[in-house]
Amino acid sequence: MDPQHTGALLKHLEKQSELLKEAHKTMSEELQILEVEHEMMMRKLYELMATHRLNNKKMEETQTQNVLEGRETVEASLSTLTIADEEH
Repeated sequence: MDPQHTGALLKHLEKQSELLKEAHKTMSEELQILEVEHEMMMRKLYELMATHRLNNKKMEETQTQNVLEGRETVEASLSTLTIADEEH
């Protein structure tokens, strides 16, 4: 290595080190933001799934109640009509 370029090389390496530190800081901040967004989205997804399960359970209970009371739902009547049409 040429001794007269040592100073320039050191200055270049210090500049690169500075740029890498800044990039690391920026990426760390962006990662923090993304982690928070991820957590918020997962909570919303969990809430949505819980609501969906509750709605399905209520719908099943309603259908069971209708069957026990002798009433059929529109969907059940339509499926019966469709099956009857296919047989003829």
